[in-house]
Amino acid sequence: MNRLNDPLKRYGLFLWGVICAFVLLLFTTRSSVLFVCNNWDDANSYFTMGKGMMNGLVIYRDLYDQKGPYLYLLYGFAYLISHKTFLGVFIFEIISGAFFLFFSGKLIQRKSSAFMAAILMPVLGAAAFSSWSFYFGGAAEEFCLPLLAYSLLVLDELLHEECSDERYKWIFSAVGLCAGVIAQIKYTMLGFLFAWFVVAAIWALKERNAAFSLKMMIRFVIFACIPSVPWFIYFLATGSLDDWFRCYIYNNLFFYSQVSTEEYSFGHKLYEIAKTLYWLIQDSFSYFVFIIAGFLLQLFMEKGFVKRVLSPWIFAVTYFVIFIGGNKLAYYSIPLIPLAVFGLAYMGSLIEKALSLIAKKRSKEVHAVIAASMLAAGAVFAVTNSMNAEYMSFDEDDVWLMEAATMLSEEDTLLELNTVDAGLYTVTGIVPTCEYFQTNGIGLDTMFEEQEKYLKEARTDYVLAVGYEPEHIYNNYSLIKVFEYKETDHDNTYYLYKKN
Repeated sequence: MNRLNDPLKRYGLFLWGVICAFVLLLFTTRSSVLFVCNNWDDANSYFTMGKGMMNGLVIYRDLYDQKGPYLYLLYGFAYLISHKTFLGVFIFEIISGAFFLFFSGKLIQRKSSAFMAAILMPVLGAAAFSSWSFYFGGAAEEFCLPLLAYSLLVLDELLHEECSDERYKWIFSAVGLCAGVIAQIKYTMLGFLFAWFVVAAIWALKERNAAFSLKMMIRFVIFACIPSVPWFIYFLATGSLDDWFRCYIYNNLFFYSQVSTEEYSFGHKLYEIAKTLYWLIQDSFSYFVFIIAGFLLQLFMEKGFVKRVLSPWIFAVTYFVIFIGGNKLAYYSIPLIPLAVFGLAYMGSLIEKALSLIAKKRSKEVHAVIAASMLAAGAVFAVTNSMNAEYMSFDEDDVWLMEAATMLSEEDTLLELNTVDAGLYTVTGIVPTCEYFQTNGIGLDTMFEEQEKYLKEARTDYVLAVGYEPEHIYNNYSLIKVFEYKETDHDNTYYLYKKN
């Protein structure tokens, strides 16, 4: 009996995280098997880039998009699991969600109990995965949630427990690696780890001395560089180091962001990001309520300046770095979600104290029933609160992609115009043959010139144009189908052309 209980006690919280992530994501991500397909253009773009990698194409050189290489590698693995569906993505979302909830649960447990962790993990999951910020599912930020949650867990350990020098080294090394991975997924999220780095370095200085703190800082930076080494070798071997820098770093900084344009003064920028925060709080109140609660409870339940301002400090730096560029997309705020764990952890501590006064002994069976009930309630909340609730009722006849997929074969070639990947590459299994296989969100003159060249040369068998009919398209192509698609806040007209 003891042999059975030991692994359950040891891995029980993680297994509960897996269950919570699976149940909640089943209803909240369009990658789920309950949905016809994930028709989010961004996620399909990642999938197509990953598919290109798995078929021998070099990202940034042969295919253009502006996210980091680790994201495309993950989507490439998802493609290997299922070539034409998001089943693989769904599996990785469950894994990511499980680790996010597990690390968050461990932090809650540290401040209260395993029981409170078990009943609050589904609350956090429901609040996060059904929020407007979560979007359609499959965002780059979503897959970084476990790394951010882990960094908070070990930072809380530093601030509240006696850590040996070896433990300090491990923590700075591990979080440095997390920062390095995030840097090669979407580097605007590094504001979170910068804020972490400042607090951890100050604490090392306080607990040890300046020399020790400096060593830890250097260790962090060294380990943060390690995840980039394989990609440096990859791009060096393929002769595409300049493409990596141009697409992922330079274009993101100087073309995607609005920060450098003359009409945006710094004061106006602060006003805009404050206004954006107001709308984000309204749209994603499900988890912002716990972030705000964490701000307040931390002031009263912690001792010392650093511990009391920890959450607001990380929030402010993270938010500023993400939104200073001027973009206002809801899913950009996903990196703020892990901060909700502090509000839940402090609330869990208060609830645990109150329960101990009412009932000093509670059976494991009662705990299990309460935890299961919280998950059931969380699932109901997620179903009704998710922006994807309407889409869950759609069948294949309602989604234009499924009809379009029957008109093309995997051996055909395709070009998508005036849209980030609309999903036709995914459902058909087509591997792109053009560098600018889609109209990316970065309005590069080169992209439009190249796409016009593709049309003039009739480079592909099919062309999908979204929302308009391209000039001179009829010189080489014939219109074979017009698809009208509509759902709340998402409607468009898709023109499918075939080469004459």
